[in-house]
Amino acid sequence: MKTLKNAKTGKFYTIKNLSEFASDKIVRRLFDLGFTPMQKIKLVRKSLIGKTFLVEVRGYILSMRASVAEVIVLNEVEK
Repeated sequence: MKTLKNAKTGKFYTIKNLSEFASDKIVRRLFDLGFTPMQKIKLVRKSLIGKTFLVEVRGYILSMRASVAEVIVLNEVEK
């Protein structure tokens, strides 16, 4: 299962789903921010120690913690 936490920088992905282990509060917030199934996203940058991620979704860039990034399950987009 590929998650945003172990994705490669600069690649495009589509969101497969959000992990069933995520709390309802986190899932609701991610849906509000546009992280819906089949949405195209790009991992822009990871911090050096891998604790913070910059993600482009729906035309804006969002920063998130690794604990949130690990609940987003991805499919890689073929080019």
